[in-house]
Amino acid sequence: MSSLLLDNPKAISEAGTGIYNAKYKAEYEAAYRDQFVAINILDESATLGATVNEALTQAEDLHPDGLFHVIRVGHRTAFHIGVRSSHADPDRLSR
Repeated sequence: MSSLLLDNPKAISEAGTGIYNAKYKAEYEAAYRDQFVAINILDESATLGATVNEALTQAEDLHPDGLFHVIRVGHRTAFHIGVRSSHADPDRLSR
């Protein structure tokens, strides 16, 4: 494992996503949608949890020296950030 990878969050994310897509995506999206999976990029293992904290805590307990990327099963990102307001006009976003 390149030390450059260990210092590069984007490379860690890409490695974790690649491992997930190749080894876990089909099975996990059929059975574990909306759960979180911590991918250990050092040994390509995966640990599921109902929350990010649960997935990471279990993964770290199993692999104390691991390097993890978290994915929300069935979603493009682990978290969705935005503002919801009943006063917002959705048409304003397309202008």
